[in-house]
Parts: sequence; C-alpha cells; structure tokens
Amino acid sequence: MDTRIPECIRPILADYLLSLRTELPDLIDACYIHGSIALGAFNPHLSDIDFITILTRRATAQEVENLKAVHQELELIYPQWKLEGSYLQWEDLGRSQQEIAPYPYYHDRVLRSAGYHDVNLVTWWVLKHRGISIIGLPSQMLAFAVDWNLLQIKMKENLNSYWVSWTRSPSKVAYLLTDSGIQWAVLGVVRLFYTLREHDITSKTEAGRYALVHLPAKWHQLIQEAINLREIRHGSSYRSKVSRAVEAVRFLRYVINVCNEQAS
Repeated sequence: MDTRIPECIRPILADYLLSLRTELPDLIDACYIHGSIALGAFNPHLSDIDFITILTRRATAQEVENLKAVHQELELIYPQWKLEGSYLQWEDLGRSQQEIAPYPYYHDRVLRSAGYHDVNLVTWWVLKHRGISIIGLPSQMLAFAVDWNLLQIKMKENLNSYWVSWTRSPSKVAYLLTDSGIQWAVLGVVRLFYTLREHDITSKTEAGRYALVHLPAKWHQLIQEAINLREIRHGSSYRSKVSRAVEAVRFLRYVINVCNEQAS
C-alpha cells in the first residue's frame, strides 16, 4: 500500500478492498484516497478516510445492497474509523454536480443509494494533484483537469457567503463559543487565505502555521489556539470563551477583508 497511507488505517482499507473484490468483483475499477490523508494531514482523532471508488457501470439495486453490507461489516470491525466517499464512474471525474447523475455514497455511516456528496472543484483538485491510488492509474494520470481560475472564483464566492455568515448568523456566532467552532472557523478561513495567496491547497493545520507567519502578531494567539484544538492539545490560552469568540468574529472579518483586497 502507498507509503502515504498512515499505518493505523491500512487494515481497514485492505479489508475494504478485499470485501469489494469479493462481493462485487465485476463492478470495481479503481479506488482513490483524497482529503486530509492525501494532503499529508491525517488526524486520527478528527479525520475521515475520504475515498472515491470508480465503478465499471451504474450499480444495480442488489449491488447497492451489497455495498451497504460491506460498510456495515467494516463499521463493526473498525468502529474507530470513519469512511466517507462516493461511488462514481470514470466520466464523472472532474465534472460539476449538475453534470453528474445521482450516485451511491457513504456519509455519516450510512450508504445512500443515490444522491450527491462532496463533489466540487477542491475535491477534484486534491484528487488530481495529491490523490493516492489504491487500485488503478496514478491520480495524476486521470483524464480530467481543474480550471484553477474557476476554483478561485468559487472560493471567493464561498468566502463572501458562507464565511461571512459566521460573523452574522447568531447560531454560528454561538458555535464560536465551543472549541470545535473555533478550530473549524479559524482554520477554515485561513485555509482560503492560503489558497488565494499561494495558488495551492493545503490542510487546515498547515494553513494555520502559514497564517502564523503571514498574518499580524495580534492574531497569533487565536490562530495557535485553533491549531492546538485541532491537534487535541489540552488547555486554552484564553480566560473566557466569550472573549475568544468575540476575537474570532473580528478575526474572520479581518481575513475576509484581506482576501478580498488581494483578490481585487
């Protein structure tokens, strides 16, 4: 197995592939790992095992049931790991959600027979440039390309809609009172900062470390706090979660403004 796959999750991936080959030998053509593992940032406490499995054709109803059985068995054997992924065909790769017919996908420990899951330009970019082949051609040889300019446009739209809502929505601002809210929002927005500045995609933790170098020192306490939370380091440098949340809102507004200024 590829050396980039962490040792601790190799058994579940090996059993996953064995089960697919046993239960659906004529249906599986390739399998790729993307997400945090492909970016070299797998966190055993937080990370999913993100996969895209390529089917030779559309799965029948019985084959979908077989896929459900495969995942149910893996859940019993490996309850500590969380698989997340889609069952696509070759012609689906690189396309927008609107261009793809509904497909089976596995999310939150449930196999859905048809729908859409985590198909976007970032997914395709990571798959193409960092993806790990478990079965099939190296990901760099896959027959699709990602339009970086379009990806940046979509990221800016996300910045000025989803991330702006974190500074305005009462429920999202309230979520910033939690540790998970802080690490999600602070590292999420600096990941966009990194991408728009460096024309590359990295993990949340690495984006946080990048921000410590490239953003003013006044924000370093908050950024380091988010990194520590992401890496499950106990203890906070803040006396109050309220003051931390207030600072997080200010930080989000600041980074959004910086990103918009450098994009203009």
